[in-house]
Amino acid sequence: MGLAEWLAMILLWGASISRIRPAMRSHEQRMLWAAFTGLALSRVFTAPAVVTWMDAATGTELATLLRHLTGLASATSLLAYVEAITRRGRPSRARWIWPAALLTMGVLVTMFAVRGGRIYWVDGAHSPGATAVEGRVYLAMFDAWLMTCLASAGWMFAGYARVAPPLLRLGLVLSTIGMAAGVINRAHVMTVNLATLLDPDTTLREIPVLGRVTLLACVVGITAGTSIPACRLGVARLRHLAALRELRPLWDALTAQYPDLSLPLKVDLRARVVRRVLEIRDGMLNLTTVAEPPSSDDPARVARWVADALGAARAGHEPGVPSGRIPGPDFAGDMERETQWLRQVAKAFKQLGSGRRSASLGA
Repeated sequence: MGLAEWLAMILLWGASISRIRPAMRSHEQRMLWAAFTGLALSRVFTAPAVVTWMDAATGTELATLLRHLTGLASATSLLAYVEAITRRGRPSRARWIWPAALLTMGVLVTMFAVRGGRIYWVDGAHSPGATAVEGRVYLAMFDAWLMTCLASAGWMFAGYARVAPPLLRLGLVLSTIGMAAGVINRAHVMTVNLATLLDPDTTLREIPVLGRVTLLACVVGITAGTSIPACRLGVARLRHLAALRELRPLWDALTAQYPDLSLPLKVDLRARVVRRVLEIRDGMLNLTTVAEPPSSDDPARVARWVADALGAARAGHEPGVPSGRIPGPDFAGDMERETQWLRQVAKAFKQLGSGRRSASLGA
């Protein structure tokens, strides 16, 4: 194996391992994980040491068959993934994908079994040599389905790129380039194969450098392109975790005084942030029964009011009627702005708590 093959192997297994957890949560991510895992396995069955060992141990071209089956499964999973993420609410266009893939795999396995475990070897052979005509027919079927999957996925990616946000568009363009490189890779092999079928004496041969470069471009393009949405999700996840962490001191204080505010529901991170904001606002509304809310929207003033009102509530102040006005600007339903403002209030509230503890220790 050359440098390009090793780089492809490392990228593919890295992509496969990194997508195990997302694959447990959604159909789209399972298909993407299956695509990378299948392609990584197909590269394992391409390694000369593996091929030599399996050929010698079985006296058949089992390694080649497994390489082709895992490659077909990978391409089909990739097409199913692309179809799912570009569907945009339309009925599924993927009903034909898996039946066609299974039919192709079934035909290849049948050809392998009928010829006694041979694909490229001529009848009676037990080691590599001249390529049998049946082997070239087999390879033409394999390449035809592989190119169908890659070309269809590339077409869908390119179409979706026209309406996608800028960063996602970059990922889709990279993925489309990767698909195009994969089509060139297999078209180059298929051209030589069909030319040899039509004219056994042809001098047309595969170009090794073209095969290696297009394979690496395909793997890099698809890996990089499909990783950009994952990076966006990762950044969003970090942002939500930061919001939850910064809101926690204020939320803890309010839910300690009003335990009924907290709802023990299992939701995703973004929903947890939204729920925490709403619970804090409900807690503030409860505090308006204890103390009149400030007219100022300054986060430090509001944090001071929360601290004083909580102190009065803990001291047993008799609650009155809610004022109906919760401190803060009119966010007009903009949850992002409201979250940012409450994070400032929570920061000021935390600093008040630290200051009071310091004063208590100094006394």
